Amino acid sequence: MAQAAPAPSATQPPSPRAPLMAEINPRRHWAVASVVLLVDVALVAATVVLDRTHHIEPPAGGATDASAAIGWLGVVSAIVIFGCYGILIKTPAVVQANVDTMIFTSYYGLATAFVSVLIWAVAGSQDGLTLNGGSFAMGALFGFAWTASQMFAYTGVQILGYAVGPAIWIGITICVSFVWGTLVFGNPVISLPGALLAIALLLVGVCLAAASSRLSDMRQQLAHERELALQLTSVEGIEGVAEAGGNKSAQLQTEGSARGPAGGSVLFGLLNCVGVGIFNGSLMVPMRCFQQGCSSIGIHAYEGNVLAPLAFLPSLALGILAVLPVCFALYFWRTLLAGRLPNFHFSVVALPGFLTGMFWGMGNFNAMFATVYLGQTIGYPLTQCCLILNGLWGILYYKEIRGAQPIGLFICASVVIIAGAALDGMYG
Repeated sequence: MAQAAPAPSATQPPSPRAPLMAEINPRRHWAVASVVLLVDVALVAATVVLDRTHHIEPPAGGATDASAAIGWLGVVSAIVIFGCYGILIKTPAVVQANVDTMIFTSYYGLATAFVSVLIWAVAGSQDGLTLNGGSFAMGALFGFAWTASQMFAYTGVQILGYAVGPAIWIGITICVSFVWGTLVFGNPVISLPGALLAIALLLVGVCLAAASSRLSDMRQQLAHERELALQLTSVEGIEGVAEAGGNKSAQLQTEGSARGPAGGSVLFGLLNCVGVGIFNGSLMVPMRCFQQGCSSIGIHAYEGNVLAPLAFLPSLALGILAVLPVCFALYFWRTLLAGRLPNFHFSVVALPGFLTGMFWGMGNFNAMFATVYLGQTIGYPLTQCCLILNGLWGILYYKEIRGAQPIGLFICASVVIIAGAALDGMYG
């Protein structure tokens, strides 16, 4: 893995997406985050209360129960929470400090583990702790895939933004999940043409989302260059013209270096989003093995009375806690061998990182009920509508995508991805 990026100095260019992001007032930003936290906690509490007061046995054999109110509450809650979970990744202080992805993910992972155990204790501990060698192995596998996906996600959001990044990795995630389900676990495909059409739509949606980002960037950069040219022509005197020309050239060079040669930073952002999709789509593997067993690797199926995803939460948390130090040591091995520690940016990152982990853990809890009661055909595709909220945050709050054509292209991408997710649920 790449080593940590050095902290920015006065001579370093800003982060790749920073020039295109709206100025965010820190006080207002934290007020918004507080509202998101309160809404998330309220949705989790509502889910727990509804499950306890009006418990409905989950449908068996892959069936669905569209009459179960808790399934629909899980859908709405997952959309809201996952749609907002990453807003603190772009906290102004975090962006300005150029915090390394491994550092942010460390705080993030600790909070995810804590919240997962807390939710299990409140909602899923009535049958006791399900923890053995097999469940721990699946928890560690989950922890590795989760840690890798979130490291890629942090970088992808910082480069491509909170609208485009999730749209790309959601499409890749569904494609990877489909491959695991059909080729590895032997899930029956209802309609091969329908499944292939779903995959094609998802890939087209991913390309459209990436194109909307690139088109927006090009338009904004062109507008900025025109503005600088107008300022240049308005300067009076030969010395003023020379000074303005030098400033213009330096500024354009800085912007070019921030973007990288030939849009290299955009390519790096795309690669990170693909990485998210690969590992995110693979999270189903340890969950599936825990729930239904994997005889080829000696994992026995879960036999408890609590929902399997709930019973898996302690193993999930322990897996993340076990994997994080290993990933940290591998990532910073050169720094650690030199007898130095990386900059933890505690005062800047601790709170955003912890809250992001709490948001993800709560979203994961609600998504369980969506898929358990409404299944892969209804529940799972609907939860992917969170990319609509991701897009609204990116367009309206962060101003990452500007202009009618780029925004229209992103809306088309979102519609295509959701349509692909729906077809995947129906035919995949």
